[in-house]
Amino acid sequence: MNRTLAILFVLLGGASYGLISPAVKMAYDAGFTPADVTSSQYFAAMAVLVLIALFQVRHLRGMTGRDLGLLVFLGVLSTGTSVFYYLSLSYLPASLAIVLLFQFTWIVMVIDFLVARAKPSRVKWVALGMIFLGTLLAVDLLHAQWGDVSMLGLGLGFLSSITYGAFLYFTGYVRQGSSPFANSAVIAVASTAVAFLIFPPKFLWNGSLGEGLWYWALIIGGLGQVIPPIFFNIGIPKIGGALAAVLGAIELPVAVVSAFLILHEEVVGVQWVGILLILLGIVVTEVRLFTGVQKKNPAT
Repeated sequence: MNRTLAILFVLLGGASYGLISPAVKMAYDAGFTPADVTSSQYFAAMAVLVLIALFQVRHLRGMTGRDLGLLVFLGVLSTGTSVFYYLSLSYLPASLAIVLLFQFTWIVMVIDFLVARAKPSRVKWVALGMIFLGTLLAVDLLHAQWGDVSMLGLGLGFLSSITYGAFLYFTGYVRQGSSPFANSAVIAVASTAVAFLIFPPKFLWNGSLGEGLWYWALIIGGLGQVIPPIFFNIGIPKIGGALAAVLGAIELPVAVVSAFLILHEEVVGVQWVGILLILLGIVVTEVRLFTGVQKKNPAT
């Protein structure tokens, strides 16, 4: 696979995450609880991915202990991101929680420096600055009414950025040539096990599945736990976690635009400016692609 196609897969995976917010809001509006929505989406995604993995038995058998350990670790990080972020939303305004989550863009750079001693280039710092400023504008920070800020909420929101940043970075260590479908199935099993410990699967017996929860579980699980892991497992080992963190910023523009188109939420002018800045930041970080200069180290 060439580098451009790998980048496209990572962008599509990040964009899929951006579509979750309106889907979750519609599920809540349909009367389903956050606990049922969360646990059922993980279960639905696991069922889909395990079914696909049944046709990948050869790849499952070929996994080493290192492979399994890394994939289970990624599954725990994935669930941790969702849980920390959802809990932070119960203490913080959504705009502030999103800003905290999006700290993953520079946290990945810190992890990369600690693990691989890789220093971000000047171009990447410029791109990160544009993405950070764009994030503040895209959530309309200028008009945010936060009131008293919960320290617990701040801590949870920051933890969500750390776990998401670690997930993106260490996905870059997945063995190239391994099956993204088999890998994603292992991640899903680990994620679901952790999710069930935090949100017991009451949906299996409380009748909510028959009331339509299965529909939302498939949609949200597909957008959050099926498409992104598969696409990330395809693209990130090729381009590295540090670049994936920048590309993952596509999630916020997609979330804002989808809320505007699907939920008919108001998006003011400054938010469109923020979206444009984020997109420009993503383009700037890969400016060397257009000049024909390739990176030597995919982890950077």
